Amino acid sequence: MKRAIYSPLPVILKNTLQILTLWILGIGIGFAQSELPFFEQSAFDFYRMEILKINPVKKRISVYRYYMDFQDSNRYFAEGECLENPVFKNQIKKVDETAYGQNNIDSDKFELDFSKMDKKQFKIRKNGRGSYPKLFISYPMVSVKNPKRFFINVYENYERRANNYHIELDDKGKVIDWCNSYHETIVIH
Repeated sequence: MKRAIYSPLPVILKNTLQILTLWILGIGIGFAQSELPFFEQSAFDFYRMEILKINPVKKRISVYRYYMDFQDSNRYFAEGECLENPVFKNQIKKVDETAYGQNNIDSDKFELDFSKMDKKQFKIRKNGRGSYPKLFISYPMVSVKNPKRFFINVYENYERRANNYHIELDDKGKVIDWCNSYHETIVIH
């Protein structure tokens, strides 16, 4: 009768594969924890708490809850030349949409949180409707040279004028710098 020879190699391989699998999953969980903050929310909160103290608006401002309404896709991203360390078109790019994860309805970046908003100062509107002034917030941009610098524009639109607030944030969503500019539309009949 032949005796089977016991080899510890399959057991070692199995344990090694289990350890390798857990290690790979652990790295994936680590990456998920370093996700980007909701830059538009940080910019809106800064606008309502700080900017409006300096540049008050007499009328109630129309605001939009969902990202597809408050991000005006017809508007170009105005560079913040007035920032302390300005960036220009060729030095910034859009934040990767997949990494940012805003398109998912379950995302925490799908809609703005208005729970702390002053209802006397703002009026929540739907689908771009509402009277002037209207508030729009740009999609976040990131510096090509320094991936820890992010930029958001908050547009306070009137019928023929817009105040542009250029806000620079760090990778945690904290405001570093801000400035404002404006543009006017002149109609000639």
